[in-house]
Amino acid sequence: MDYHITIILIGGLLGILIFLLSNVLKDRLLTMPMVFVALGIMVFSLPLDLPFIEPEDNLFDRKILEYLTEFIIIISLAAIGIKIDRKPGWSSWQIGFYLLGIAMPLTIIILAFLGHYILGLSIGAAILLGSVLSPTDPVLAGNVQVKPPNSGDGHKVRFALTLEAGLNDGLAFPFVYLAIIAERDGLSSDTLISWLGYEFFYKIVAGLVIGYLMGKLFVNVFFRIIDSIDDKMTSEISEGVFLIGATLLTYGITEVAHGYGFLAVFVAAVTARQWKNDHPLHNKIYQSIDHVEQTILYIFLFVFGGLIATNGLGGIDWQHIAIATTLIFVLRPVVGMIAFAFCDIPKVEKFVISFFGIRGIGTIYYLAFAHNELSGFSQIDDVWYIATCCIIISIIVHGITAKILMPKLENQL
Repeated sequence: MDYHITIILIGGLLGILIFLLSNVLKDRLLTMPMVFVALGIMVFSLPLDLPFIEPEDNLFDRKILEYLTEFIIIISLAAIGIKIDRKPGWSSWQIGFYLLGIAMPLTIIILAFLGHYILGLSIGAAILLGSVLSPTDPVLAGNVQVKPPNSGDGHKVRFALTLEAGLNDGLAFPFVYLAIIAERDGLSSDTLISWLGYEFFYKIVAGLVIGYLMGKLFVNVFFRIIDSIDDKMTSEISEGVFLIGATLLTYGITEVAHGYGFLAVFVAAVTARQWKNDHPLHNKIYQSIDHVEQTILYIFLFVFGGLIATNGLGGIDWQHIAIATTLIFVLRPVVGMIAFAFCDIPKVEKFVISFFGIRGIGTIYYLAFAHNELSGFSQIDDVWYIATCCIIISIIVHGITAKILMPKLENQL
Protein backbone atom coordinates (compact mmCIF):
# COMPACT_ATOMS: atom_id res chain seq x y z
CA MET A 1 0.00 0.00 0.00
CA ASP A 2 1.24 3.47 -0.91
CA TYR A 3 2.71 5.56 1.89
CA HIS A 4 0.33 8.50 1.44
CA ILE A 5 -2.72 6.22 1.36
CA THR A 6 -1.64 4.79 4.71
CA ILE A 7 -1.48 8.32 6.12
CA ILE A 8 -4.95 9.13 4.71
CA LEU A 9 -6.44 5.98 6.21
CA ILE A 10 -4.90 6.70 9.60
CA GLY A 11 -6.13 10.30 9.43
CA GLY A 12 -9.65 9.15 8.67
CA LEU A 13 -9.58 6.66 11.50
CA LEU A 14 -8.37 9.32 13.92
CA GLY A 15 -11.19 11.65 12.92
CA ILE A 16 -13.83 8.98 13.57
CA LEU A 17 -12.21 8.03 16.89
CA ILE A 18 -12.11 11.66 18.06
CA PHE A 19 -15.85 11.92 17.43
CA LEU A 20 -16.74 8.60 19.07
CA LEU A 21 -14.40 8.61 22.05
CA SER A 22 -15.17 12.19 23.10
CA ASN A 23 -18.61 10.89 24.13
CA VAL A 24 -17.67 7.38 25.25
CA LEU A 25 -14.89 8.52 27.63
CA LYS A 26 -16.68 11.56 29.01
CA ASP A 27 -17.43 10.02 32.43
CA ARG A 28 -14.61 7.50 32.57
CA LEU A 29 -11.19 7.66 34.18
CA LEU A 30 -9.53 6.80 30.87
CA THR A 31 -8.89 10.08 29.05
CA MET A 32 -8.61 11.04 25.41
CA PRO A 33 -4.91 12.04 25.67
CA MET A 34 -4.06 8.62 27.16
CA VAL A 35 -5.88 6.82 24.36
CA PHE A 36 -4.31 8.76 21.51
CA VAL A 37 -0.78 8.55 22.87
CA ALA A 38 -1.27 4.79 23.30
CA LEU A 39 -2.67 4.54 19.76
CA GLY A 40 0.35 6.40 18.42
CA ILE A 41 2.71 4.02 20.18
CA MET A 42 0.79 0.99 18.90
CA VAL A 43 0.42 2.12 15.26
CA PHE A 44 4.00 3.36 14.89
CA SER A 45 5.21 0.04 16.31
CA LEU A 46 3.53 -1.84 13.46
CA PRO A 47 5.44 -2.70 10.26
CA LEU A 48 3.80 0.09 8.23
CA ASP A 49 6.90 1.98 7.13
CA LEU A 50 5.75 5.14 8.91
CA PRO A 51 8.24 8.00 9.40
CA PHE A 52 10.93 7.78 12.04
CA ILE A 53 10.49 10.77 14.37
CA GLU A 54 13.69 11.99 16.00
CA PRO A 55 13.51 15.60 17.27
CA GLU A 56 16.72 15.30 19.29
CA ASP A 57 18.87 14.89 16.17
CA ASN A 58 16.72 15.87 13.18
CA LEU A 59 16.18 19.58 12.44
CA PHE A 60 13.22 18.93 10.12
CA ASP A 61 11.40 16.91 12.79
CA ARG A 62 12.05 19.61 15.36
CA LYS A 63 10.71 22.30 13.02
CA ILE A 64 7.52 20.32 12.49
CA LEU A 65 7.12 19.87 16.25
CA GLU A 66 7.82 23.55 16.89
CA TYR A 67 5.33 24.87 14.33
CA LEU A 68 2.58 22.37 15.12
CA THR A 69 2.79 22.86 18.89
CA GLU A 70 3.03 26.62 18.40
CA PHE A 71 -0.26 26.64 16.48
CA ILE A 72 -2.00 24.43 19.05
CA ILE A 73 -0.89 26.69 21.90
CA ILE A 74 -1.98 29.86 20.07
CA ILE A 75 -5.48 28.47 19.50
CA SER A 76 -5.64 27.11 23.05
CA LEU A 77 -4.69 30.45 24.60
CA ALA A 78 -7.41 32.21 22.62
CA ALA A 79 -9.96 29.64 23.81
CA ILE A 80 -8.82 30.06 27.43
CA GLY A 81 -9.12 33.83 27.30
CA ILE A 82 -12.61 33.71 25.83
CA LYS A 83 -14.02 31.42 28.51
CA ILE A 84 -12.88 33.47 31.51
CA ASP A 85 -15.98 35.21 32.86
CA ARG A 86 -14.23 36.86 35.81
CA LYS A 87 -13.28 40.46 35.00
CA PRO A 88 -9.56 41.33 35.22
CA GLY A 89 -8.46 43.16 38.35
CA TRP A 90 -6.09 42.71 41.26
CA SER A 91 -8.77 41.63 43.73
CA SER A 92 -10.22 39.04 41.35
CA TRP A 93 -7.00 37.86 39.68
CA GLN A 94 -4.46 38.08 42.50
CA ILE A 95 -4.46 34.29 42.95
CA GLY A 96 -2.49 34.14 39.73
CA PHE A 97 0.35 36.12 41.32
CA TYR A 98 1.12 33.29 43.74
CA LEU A 99 1.48 30.81 40.87
CA LEU A 100 3.21 33.07 38.37
CA GLY A 101 5.24 35.34 40.62
CA ILE A 102 6.36 32.79 43.22
CA ALA A 103 5.73 29.16 42.21
CA MET A 104 6.98 29.39 38.62
CA PRO A 105 10.33 31.13 39.34
CA LEU A 106 10.97 28.75 42.26
CA THR A 107 10.26 25.77 40.03
CA ILE A 108 12.70 27.04 37.40
CA ILE A 109 15.44 27.59 39.99
CA ILE A 110 15.03 24.22 41.72
CA LEU A 111 14.79 22.26 38.46
CA ALA A 112 17.88 24.03 37.14
CA PHE A 113 19.69 23.12 40.36
CA LEU A 114 18.64 19.45 40.06
CA GLY A 115 19.64 19.28 36.40
CA HIS A 116 23.01 20.86 37.06
CA TYR A 117 23.98 18.82 40.11
CA ILE A 118 22.34 15.47 39.33
CA LEU A 119 22.92 15.27 35.56
CA GLY A 120 25.81 17.69 35.31
CA LEU A 121 23.98 19.90 32.82
CA SER A 122 25.60 23.14 31.76
CA ILE A 123 24.11 26.32 33.23
CA GLY A 124 22.28 27.03 29.97
CA ALA A 125 20.84 23.51 29.66
CA ALA A 126 19.88 23.53 33.35
CA ILE A 127 17.99 26.81 32.98
CA LEU A 128 16.34 25.43 29.86
CA LEU A 129 15.21 22.36 31.81
CA GLY A 130 13.57 24.58 34.42
CA SER A 131 12.05 26.89 31.83
CA VAL A 132 10.39 24.25 29.65
CA LEU A 133 8.98 22.33 32.62
CA SER A 134 7.81 25.23 34.79
CA PRO A 135 4.62 26.30 32.96
CA THR A 136 1.29 24.53 33.38
CA ASP A 137 0.22 23.47 29.90
CA PRO A 138 -2.69 25.50 28.49
CA VAL A 139 -3.71 22.66 26.16
CA LEU A 140 -3.83 19.49 28.27
CA ALA A 141 -5.14 21.32 31.36
CA GLY A 142 -8.65 21.57 29.91
CA ASN A 143 -10.13 19.19 32.51
CA VAL A 144 -9.15 21.50 35.37
CA GLN A 145 -10.01 24.83 33.75
CA VAL A 146 -13.16 26.93 33.94
CA LYS A 147 -16.12 25.95 31.81
CA PRO A 148 -17.27 27.67 28.56
CA PRO A 149 -18.26 31.36 28.48
CA ASN A 150 -21.30 32.51 30.48
CA SER A 151 -20.98 29.54 32.86
CA GLY A 152 -20.15 31.79 35.81
CA ASP A 153 -16.85 32.62 37.50
CA GLY A 154 -16.22 28.97 38.26
CA HIS A 155 -14.59 27.39 41.27
CA LYS A 156 -11.51 29.30 42.46
CA VAL A 157 -9.37 26.20 41.83
CA ARG A 158 -10.46 26.06 38.20
CA PHE A 159 -10.01 29.79 37.80
CA ALA A 160 -6.51 29.74 39.30
CA LEU A 161 -5.35 26.94 37.00
CA THR A 162 -6.99 28.59 33.98
CA LEU A 163 -5.33 31.92 34.69
CA GLU A 164 -1.97 30.25 35.26
CA ALA A 165 -2.20 28.30 32.00
CA GLY A 166 -3.20 31.42 30.10
CA LEU A 167 -0.37 33.62 31.32
CA ASN A 168 2.56 31.38 32.13
CA ASP A 169 3.43 30.43 28.56
CA GLY A 170 4.28 34.01 27.74
CA LEU A 171 5.96 34.57 31.10
CA ALA A 172 8.15 31.47 30.79
CA PHE A 173 9.57 32.65 27.47
CA PRO A 174 12.10 35.12 28.99
CA PHE A 175 13.70 32.24 30.87
CA VAL A 176 13.93 30.14 27.72
CA TYR A 177 15.82 33.04 26.16
CA LEU A 178 17.98 33.29 29.28
CA ALA A 179 18.92 29.63 28.78
CA ILE A 180 19.85 30.29 25.14
CA ILE A 181 21.92 33.34 26.11
CA ALA A 182 23.67 31.44 28.92
CA GLU A 183 24.56 28.57 26.58
CA ARG A 184 25.65 30.77 23.67
CA ASP A 185 27.27 33.79 25.33
CA GLY A 186 27.63 32.85 28.98
CA LEU A 187 26.17 34.77 31.91
CA SER A 188 27.73 38.10 32.80
CA SER A 189 26.50 41.43 34.11
CA ASP A 190 26.20 42.71 30.52
CA THR A 191 24.22 39.74 29.21
CA LEU A 192 21.95 39.72 32.28
CA ILE A 193 21.19 43.45 32.00
CA SER A 194 20.50 43.08 28.28
CA TRP A 195 18.24 40.07 28.95
CA LEU A 196 16.36 41.85 31.73
CA GLY A 197 15.74 44.96 29.65
CA TYR A 198 14.84 43.33 26.32
CA GLU A 199 13.71 39.70 26.68
CA PHE A 200 12.08 40.21 30.07
CA PHE A 201 10.78 43.78 30.30
CA TYR A 202 10.26 44.99 26.73
CA LYS A 203 8.83 41.77 25.26
CA ILE A 204 6.39 41.26 28.13
CA VAL A 205 5.16 44.85 28.00
CA ALA A 206 4.86 44.69 24.20
CA GLY A 207 2.81 41.50 24.47
CA LEU A 208 0.47 43.03 27.05
CA VAL A 209 -0.04 46.31 25.21
CA ILE A 210 -0.44 44.87 21.71
CA GLY A 211 -2.72 42.13 23.00
CA TYR A 212 -4.98 44.68 24.70
CA LEU A 213 -5.15 46.93 21.64
CA MET A 214 -5.76 44.07 19.22
CA GLY A 215 -8.47 42.65 21.47
CA LYS A 216 -10.26 46.01 21.53
CA LEU A 217 -9.90 46.40 17.77
CA PHE A 218 -11.08 42.95 16.73
CA VAL A 219 -14.04 42.75 19.10
CA ASN A 220 -15.29 46.13 17.83
CA VAL A 221 -14.90 45.02 14.22
CA PHE A 222 -16.54 41.68 14.90
CA PHE A 223 -19.66 43.01 16.61
CA ARG A 224 -20.02 45.84 14.11
CA ILE A 225 -20.09 43.27 11.31
CA ILE A 226 -22.49 41.00 13.22
CA ASP A 227 -24.84 43.89 14.02
CA SER A 228 -24.85 45.15 10.45
CA ILE A 229 -25.89 41.96 8.67
CA ASP A 230 -28.93 39.74 8.82
CA ASP A 231 -28.82 36.83 11.27
CA LYS A 232 -29.38 34.37 8.43
CA MET A 233 -26.06 35.36 6.93
CA THR A 234 -24.06 34.42 10.00
CA SER A 235 -22.87 30.94 10.84
CA GLU A 236 -20.72 29.21 13.40
CA ILE A 237 -18.07 28.61 10.75
CA SER A 238 -17.71 32.30 9.90
CA GLU A 239 -17.47 33.24 13.58
CA GLY A 240 -14.84 30.62 14.28
CA VAL A 241 -12.83 31.55 11.20
CA PHE A 242 -12.89 35.22 12.24
CA LEU A 243 -11.53 34.33 15.68
CA ILE A 244 -8.76 32.13 14.28
CA GLY A 245 -7.81 34.89 11.83
CA ALA A 246 -7.84 37.54 14.57
CA THR A 247 -5.81 35.28 16.86
CA LEU A 248 -3.15 34.56 14.24
CA LEU A 249 -2.92 38.24 13.30
CA THR A 250 -2.52 39.22 16.95
CA TYR A 251 0.23 36.66 17.40
CA GLY A 252 2.00 37.59 14.16
CA ILE A 253 1.89 41.35 14.70
CA THR A 254 3.21 40.95 18.25
CA GLU A 255 6.05 38.74 17.08
CA VAL A 256 6.94 41.25 14.34
CA ALA A 257 7.13 43.89 17.08
CA HIS A 258 9.39 41.48 19.04
CA GLY A 259 6.84 40.98 21.81
CA TYR A 260 5.61 37.70 23.26
CA GLY A 261 2.84 36.52 20.97
CA PHE A 262 1.48 33.91 23.40
CA LEU A 263 0.93 36.59 26.02
CA ALA A 264 -0.70 38.92 23.47
CA VAL A 265 -3.13 36.25 22.28
CA PHE A 266 -4.36 35.52 25.79
CA VAL A 267 -4.66 39.22 26.69
CA ALA A 268 -6.51 39.95 23.43
CA ALA A 269 -8.99 37.14 24.08
CA VAL A 270 -9.61 38.29 27.67
CA THR A 271 -10.03 41.88 26.47
CA ALA A 272 -12.50 40.86 23.77
CA ARG A 273 -14.43 38.76 26.30
CA GLN A 274 -15.30 41.90 28.30
CA TRP A 275 -17.20 43.42 25.35
CA LYS A 276 -20.88 42.44 25.66
CA ASN A 277 -19.71 39.70 27.98
CA ASP A 278 -23.15 38.10 28.30
CA HIS A 279 -23.65 37.85 24.54
CA PRO A 280 -24.35 34.25 23.39
CA LEU A 281 -21.91 34.65 20.50
CA HIS A 282 -19.01 34.33 22.94
CA ASN A 283 -20.07 30.77 23.64
CA LYS A 284 -20.54 29.95 19.96
CA ILE A 285 -17.13 31.35 19.11
CA TYR A 286 -15.54 29.35 21.93
CA GLN A 287 -17.17 26.12 20.76
CA SER A 288 -15.90 26.71 17.22
CA ILE A 289 -12.31 27.27 18.22
CA ASP A 290 -12.43 24.49 20.82
CA HIS A 291 -13.37 21.95 18.13
CA VAL A 292 -10.37 22.99 16.04
CA GLU A 293 -8.04 22.87 19.04
CA GLN A 294 -9.21 19.45 20.22
CA THR A 295 -8.95 17.88 16.77
CA ILE A 296 -5.39 19.10 16.19
CA LEU A 297 -4.44 18.21 19.77
CA TYR A 298 -5.44 14.56 19.49
CA ILE A 299 -3.73 14.19 16.14
CA PHE A 300 -0.60 15.64 17.71
CA LEU A 301 -0.83 13.29 20.71
CA PHE A 302 -1.04 10.41 18.25
CA VAL A 303 2.17 11.72 16.65
CA PHE A 304 3.71 12.10 20.12
CA GLY A 305 2.96 8.44 20.72
CA GLY A 306 4.71 7.73 17.43
CA LEU A 307 7.68 9.76 18.62
CA ILE A 308 7.89 7.54 21.70
CA ALA A 309 7.53 4.36 19.63
CA THR A 310 10.02 5.20 16.86
CA ASN A 311 12.58 7.16 18.82
CA GLY A 312 12.26 4.88 21.80
CA LEU A 313 12.98 5.52 25.45
CA GLY A 314 16.23 3.61 25.43
CA GLY A 315 18.30 6.64 26.39
CA ILE A 316 16.28 7.30 29.54
CA ASP A 317 17.93 6.31 32.80
CA TRP A 318 17.01 6.57 36.46
CA GLN A 319 18.19 10.18 36.80
CA HIS A 320 15.75 11.34 34.12
CA ILE A 321 12.87 9.41 35.71
CA ALA A 322 13.84 10.65 39.18
CA ILE A 323 13.77 14.31 38.15
CA ALA A 324 10.48 13.87 36.27
CA THR A 325 8.72 12.11 39.15
CA THR A 326 10.15 14.59 41.66
CA LEU A 327 8.71 17.48 39.65
CA ILE A 328 5.23 15.95 39.33
CA PHE A 329 4.81 14.47 42.80
CA VAL A 330 7.02 16.62 45.04
CA LEU A 331 8.38 19.84 43.57
CA ARG A 332 5.26 21.34 42.01
CA PRO A 333 2.98 20.51 45.00
CA VAL A 334 5.49 21.75 47.58
CA VAL A 335 6.40 24.92 45.69
CA GLY A 336 2.71 25.62 45.15
CA MET A 337 1.96 25.27 48.85
CA ILE A 338 4.87 27.59 49.66
CA ALA A 339 3.54 30.15 47.17
CA PHE A 340 0.10 30.02 48.83
CA ALA A 341 1.47 30.27 52.36
CA PHE A 342 -0.10 33.69 52.91
CA CYS A 343 -3.13 33.22 50.66
CA ASP A 344 -6.45 32.98 52.48
CA ILE A 345 -7.99 29.93 50.81
CA PRO A 346 -8.66 26.45 52.29
CA LYS A 347 -5.69 24.09 52.45
CA VAL A 348 -7.43 21.47 50.35
CA GLU A 349 -7.87 23.97 47.53
CA LYS A 350 -4.26 25.12 47.87
CA PHE A 351 -3.09 21.54 47.49
CA VAL A 352 -5.29 20.78 44.49
CA ILE A 353 -4.08 23.91 42.68
CA SER A 354 -0.48 23.08 43.57
CA PHE A 355 -0.79 19.47 42.46
CA PHE A 356 -2.16 20.15 38.97
CA GLY A 357 1.00 21.46 37.35
CA ILE A 358 0.20 19.73 34.08
CA ARG A 359 3.01 19.29 31.54
CA GLY A 360 2.41 18.81 27.85
CA ILE A 361 2.39 20.63 24.52
CA GLY A 362 3.98 23.83 25.82
CA THR A 363 6.98 21.89 27.08
CA ILE A 364 7.56 20.33 23.66
CA TYR A 365 7.21 23.70 21.93
CA TYR A 366 9.71 25.52 24.15
CA LEU A 367 12.20 22.68 23.93
CA ALA A 368 11.94 22.43 20.13
CA PHE A 369 12.16 26.23 19.85
CA ALA A 370 15.30 26.48 21.99
CA HIS A 371 16.92 23.53 20.24
CA ASN A 372 16.22 25.09 16.84
CA GLU A 373 17.54 28.47 17.98
CA LEU A 374 20.76 26.92 19.21
CA SER A 375 21.44 23.48 17.77
CA GLY A 376 24.62 23.12 19.78
CA PHE A 377 22.94 23.00 23.18
CA SER A 378 25.07 20.73 25.35
CA GLN A 379 23.33 17.64 26.79
CA ILE A 380 20.06 18.62 25.13
CA ASP A 381 19.12 14.94 24.86
CA ASP A 382 18.89 14.77 28.64
CA VAL A 383 16.38 17.62 28.63
CA TRP A 384 14.33 15.86 25.93
CA TYR A 385 14.30 12.62 27.95
CA ILE A 386 13.16 14.34 31.14
CA ALA A 387 10.50 16.30 29.26
CA THR A 388 9.16 13.12 27.63
CA CYS A 389 8.99 11.36 31.01
CA CYS A 390 7.18 14.34 32.57
CA ILE A 391 4.59 14.51 29.80
CA ILE A 392 3.84 10.78 29.93
CA ILE A 393 3.49 10.83 33.73
CA SER A 394 1.40 14.00 33.64
CA ILE A 395 -1.00 12.69 31.00
CA ILE A 396 -1.68 9.58 33.09
CA VAL A 397 -1.55 10.93 36.65
CA HIS A 398 -3.18 14.32 36.13
CA GLY A 399 -5.68 12.94 33.64
CA ILE A 400 -7.03 10.38 36.11
CA THR A 401 -6.87 12.54 39.24
CA ALA A 402 -8.60 15.48 37.52
CA LYS A 403 -11.63 13.30 36.82
CA ILE A 404 -11.67 12.16 40.47
CA LEU A 405 -10.81 15.32 42.39
CA MET A 406 -12.45 18.15 40.44
CA PRO A 407 -16.07 16.87 40.69
CA LYS A 408 -15.60 16.16 44.42
CA LEU A 409 -14.18 19.60 45.01
CA GLU A 410 -17.04 21.32 43.20
CA ASN A 411 -19.66 19.22 45.01
CA GLN A 412 -18.47 20.72 48.29
CA LEU A 413 -19.83 24.13 47.21
